[in-house]
Amino acid sequence: MLIQTLGFFVRFLDMMGLRKWLLVATTLGSMSMAFGQSLSSADDLNLVQSWSQQPNGWSYPLAVSVPSMPSPSDGFPVGIILHGNGGNGAQMLNLGGDLLSNHILIAPTGYLNSWNLCGENSEAPDIAMLEDLISQLSAFDNVDDGHIRLIGSSNGAGLVNQAFIELGHPGLDAFVAIVSQMNEPQYHNGAFYRPNGATDAPVPFCGYNEEVEPAQGRRYLSICNDNDAVIPYDGGPAVGNVFLPAEVAIHQVAVQQGHLGPQALGVPDDALDLSVFSYLDGDVVLLRGSAGHGTNAAQIEFAAEFLALDVPPALDCPEDLDLDGLVSVGDVLILLGEFGCVVNCGPADLNADGLVGVTDVLAMLNVFGAPCAADESIPQVTSNATFEVEVESGIMYAEGLSHDSLNSVSAEVMPLLLDAYVPLGAGSNRPALVLIHGGGFVGGSRAYSNMVNLAQYYSSRGWVVFSIDYRLVGDLGTVPEAWVDSLAGLSIDPGTLSQSLAIYPAHRDAKAALRWVAAHAEEYNINLDYLTVGGASAGAITAIGVGVTEPEDFTAELTVEEDPTLTSTHLGVDFEVRAILDFWGSRISVSILEGTYGLDRFDPSDPPLCIIHGTEDVTVPFFNALVLESTYLGTGVPYVLHPLEGAGHGPWGASLDGQNLFELSFDFVVQQQGLNVQD
Repeated sequence: MLIQTLGFFVRFLDMMGLRKWLLVATTLGSMSMAFGQSLSSADDLNLVQSWSQQPNGWSYPLAVSVPSMPSPSDGFPVGIILHGNGGNGAQMLNLGGDLLSNHILIAPTGYLNSWNLCGENSEAPDIAMLEDLISQLSAFDNVDDGHIRLIGSSNGAGLVNQAFIELGHPGLDAFVAIVSQMNEPQYHNGAFYRPNGATDAPVPFCGYNEEVEPAQGRRYLSICNDNDAVIPYDGGPAVGNVFLPAEVAIHQVAVQQGHLGPQALGVPDDALDLSVFSYLDGDVVLLRGSAGHGTNAAQIEFAAEFLALDVPPALDCPEDLDLDGLVSVGDVLILLGEFGCVVNCGPADLNADGLVGVTDVLAMLNVFGAPCAADESIPQVTSNATFEVEVESGIMYAEGLSHDSLNSVSAEVMPLLLDAYVPLGAGSNRPALVLIHGGGFVGGSRAYSNMVNLAQYYSSRGWVVFSIDYRLVGDLGTVPEAWVDSLAGLSIDPGTLSQSLAIYPAHRDAKAALRWVAAHAEEYNINLDYLTVGGASAGAITAIGVGVTEPEDFTAELTVEEDPTLTSTHLGVDFEVRAILDFWGSRISVSILEGTYGLDRFDPSDPPLCIIHGTEDVTVPFFNALVLESTYLGTGVPYVLHPLEGAGHGPWGASLDGQNLFELSFDFVVQQQGLNVQD
């Protein structure tokens, strides 16, 4: 196989003069872990509390959802979602997704599946748990700790109310209590209270005996129903506690937050069957409905609007160089990578004065962090299979030489073929995807079942997809002498050597296919600003190789005299890859190219990269995914790494957090390219 051990890879880097690169990449990765960390899963958090029922400590289970899009400059806002009695955190993520778009969602599960308020079996220190959770969240780079919102239902709403009373973190900016208003232990004798010890139902007010002044400047929404058979809207005893009337409770919250007048009158919305009791210009609200001990769509829609963050108006911004819809660090890195350019500087020359200089940097910094307006020229795709797909098979995109032996004079011309998957009725302005099959550069074809399935998946959603063949080991394609010489001195077995030699013609052919696609873009209604290349194993190696290298790489190393078939490869046609899908590949082809010709090819202008790799892969070891991650950390280009725990090589049936591999790649491409998506 191409890369079987870490030892071979390190020896290869050393022989090619790339050990320094490995040290730099490793250092960058270590620095990232030491000085900055992004929240990615529940494993990044550890919520352990000890109390009388669990003197040795108990860890709160967590369900966590992190948006797969690039993090805003200030990080993602956070929604902490609290379940009702008998529920659990995982069940609450759907509610969080309905209410909080583009938020990190954290849904803990309470001890004995409840929250400790008054008469529950749990005596857990849940407020201390929330304090610890908020403290931990504040340490992550991708968390906006100035926008942390608490949402709870029923018993969870009771804990939201208690957190409103007790927690003073300045980043807690919004509270939503669903079907449970304040209870009498929490508010009595004209003040808010907390327990100074264990809660105990028989004692007065359940032990809530320490007066507290809640923090100011919070937004608070209470959703209650006048036909709730569990928590009475008009107050009274229920579920082991005593509740204030909902309209009295919201008035007390409003007064504490600065309202000076009497109780507000409800404003009915007959169309939605709701009444709104609003205070402080809508910052404190009671929403009265008739959904029993639950919610309806109108209440959820109201709550989502209540929680929506103020977003600055979108700009028509040429400063969004990486086309992710936001002027952010990635755009700055691209601009700095072109700083000083005076010829053909492209989009980085923001003021079009022929120079990428200080004025361009200042122009970008002036709109840094701004979202960019939706552009009607951006292609629209669908999240579900929508279009019937027509397959055009066996299209010749170029020719290549097949020698009798390595670079022998005796050679035949062989056709290079691709299949086109065209979405019927999708209209013009289509994104494109070029797929490259795996097989260790020894076997495989464009008809490989998983390439066909992936092509059908994307084309049925609006992409024009091309699945290509390329020359393999047995085809003995032409290899530049410098490439041959760079490999000749390596102590590698003949099989690995033949694969390493076959890398060059495979990449030459893939670039020829991309130029063919660019040359036929108008025929297929393709928008070349949305070109993705992807592959698996050897195909992923090739996708990375053609995606991050320069136009002349894997082409200009041979002359037309050495390889007359180059004239069939649409020389002079330009393309630019905008995203790369890497299914268990590596950067080995770029390393060989760099070592052979003394080049540096990874830089801030590279396409975003989606890495999907099994942690137990023995064919292309998982270490290669970590090397790619370090490489992208070094350039600052957006990437995502999806480790498939326990998976080997080629785990097409794997899933991660409920998404299959096709869905993971779809989300990445859509988010990185800012495509418009319809259901």
